[in-house]
Amino acid sequence: MSAYCFDEQSYPEKENTPMTHTLSARILSLLLATLLLALLGGCGMSQPKLAGNLSMTLKDYEQAVTEYNKALKDDPDSARLLTGLGRAYYNLGEYDKAEEAFRHASDIEDYPSAVFYTGLCRIAKGDRQAGFDILTNFRYTGKVHVTSSVRDRAKLLAANPDLTSEAITQSMFRAWDEGLERERDSGRSS
Repeated sequence: MSAYCFDEQSYPEKENTPMTHTLSARILSLLLATLLLALLGGCGMSQPKLAGNLSMTLKDYEQAVTEYNKALKDDPDSARLLTGLGRAYYNLGEYDKAEEAFRHASDIEDYPSAVFYTGLCRIAKGDRQAGFDILTNFRYTGKVHVTSSVRDRAKLLAANPDLTSEAITQSMFRAWDEGLERERDSGRSS
């Protein structure tokens, strides 16, 4: 039996609306998660790490925090796990905890999404200057379109002091996605 593994590349995701599920949809999601855990358990990811990733997919951020913290007990210096933990905290609005996880991930290795989120955390916490300094100096090695998209958008948004942190966040996520799309397009035309 072959197992399918998730691509672990973490890239930004922020939900701006509360998760609303009917009971039957929640049960179906949990059944799907259980099935995926069983199928993917053999692909080298720890169960807590996989459960954290699935919890993020299901937008169950509190459970993701629990699972990533379990996984970090076995691998405390995993930039991927720390970034996952930071994303979960970020989506819960716990920006201090999120920033701490992202900074720890960035201290361990060059992890672009952790740096990106660190900038967004600073902005969400009211320190626009520090956040934009991080984002205008953002670098994703090997991803020139993502790098330029994030930097250019940050410079544009920094010039508008009337924007809310939510508007900035949404625009920065679009910049990341647009950069990824340009990366894919440039790969197809090569």
